[in-house]
Amino acid sequence: MSLEASLENLLRRLDQTTARLEAVEKSLATGAAAPAAGGAAPSAAAPSGATVTEFQNLIDQYITPLANLSAKLDPVLAKQTSELVSALQAEKSLIGIAATSKKPSQDALLALIQPINTHAQQVESIRNSNRTSKVFNNLSALSESIGFLSWVVVEPTPAPHVAEMKGSCEFYTNRILKEFKGVNQDQLDWVHALIGFFNDLQKYIKQHHTTGLAWNARGGNAPASVGAAASTPAPAPPAGGAPPPPPPPPAGFFDDVSKPTKAAPDMSAVFSALGKGEGVTSGLKKVTNDMKSKNNPNKSSVVKADAIKSTVSTTTPTGKPAVVKPPKFALESNKWCVEFQVGNKNIVIGETDSRQTVYIYQCTDSVIQIKGKINAITLDNCKKTAVVFENAVASCEIVNCNSVEVQVTGKVPAMAIDKCNGCQIYLSKDSLETEFVTSKSSEMNILIPGATANDDMIEIAVPEQFKTVVRGNRLVTESMSHI
Repeated sequence: MSLEASLENLLRRLDQTTARLEAVEKSLATGAAAPAAGGAAPSAAAPSGATVTEFQNLIDQYITPLANLSAKLDPVLAKQTSELVSALQAEKSLIGIAATSKKPSQDALLALIQPINTHAQQVESIRNSNRTSKVFNNLSALSESIGFLSWVVVEPTPAPHVAEMKGSCEFYTNRILKEFKGVNQDQLDWVHALIGFFNDLQKYIKQHHTTGLAWNARGGNAPASVGAAASTPAPAPPAGGAPPPPPPPPAGFFDDVSKPTKAAPDMSAVFSALGKGEGVTSGLKKVTNDMKSKNNPNKSSVVKADAIKSTVSTTTPTGKPAVVKPPKFALESNKWCVEFQVGNKNIVIGETDSRQTVYIYQCTDSVIQIKGKINAITLDNCKKTAVVFENAVASCEIVNCNSVEVQVTGKVPAMAIDKCNGCQIYLSKDSLETEFVTSKSSEMNILIPGATANDDMIEIAVPEQFKTVVRGNRLVTESMSHI
């Protein structure tokens, strides 16, 4: 082979190697899979694209039908679901950024998830401003579980975090299933879509983000925000020559360098005094016998009440003052609304119907009496409040309450207690078959009538502590009893 032919063959091979290196450099910058030998396109989809595509499939399979059902059920619910959709789209963009970028600093990551937080706050705000809505259970289910979006910053177990958020919403989804079974199929489908999304999201996270959101260790720097990533195309790799210089450091990077450091305290005087030896105590005053506390005739270990009063601060805690809303007592459609009552012990609901419900919200130090037969009763976020009712067709539910008392003089088939501290339930002889469901609550007592009318009521504590053991391939849980 002639020298000219050898040089031509060498140049051709050099061009092929250069092309391959440029392709590899481009694939590392964009997060795509590197091309096969000879420049052939890869046969399978890149892993980075798969994570985004499968997440979008979850949205299409569950959240899109959920949004359509929400639009059919109620406009407020549709608005809340649209905020959920926007949050998931922002989270999908973050997953795409992670697939092509190195993990940023904590501050940069917080900036990236800010759009997700904004939509999540809107979901909670819509629920809090529509507590009298007929779809309040649906609004609460989304609001209580919206924390699942933070799985992208949970390490090293993001999947159990989603499972916990799913459990938070099941209290409300179970109420929906119970209320609309055989009545409204759209409501049932709505619940199934939401729960199905949580179940498959856990599988997705276990497969692609087992210990946390998967970042690309060989990727580029993450953008400053999700919006910047969507609007700014990825820079093309240089055709040849030296790589471009690194970007300048972020603003404020050298702030700590320019600030003068605080000088250490001058300890020379201290060491000088210590160097005196025994003379170091020459300047101290002598303690006489009358100055010793053991010789004080007025010595007492009891703190006087006046001293306590003088130390109590009269300032109010910092922050926004509590908003005092006007009390409300009205019948809206088939719902009695008793809200923001403070110190009112004379609330009586006399004209009732078995199709009506009673919703008691944020009442303090009040007493509500319900006569006749009612469909359902809900006590929400109340303190030191008592409710006395005769009969309930469905249930009585107590949620987020502190130090409340509920007395039934007739019958009620079921009672639910969730997230409460201090709850006293008084049953009549006709209501001894009532079924109780409790969760995340403490200091619960059920009082039942004695053997005769003249006997005192018998107080029974509801278990709060449980023991679980593994037996074979299942768990066995039983309540702990302390004698």
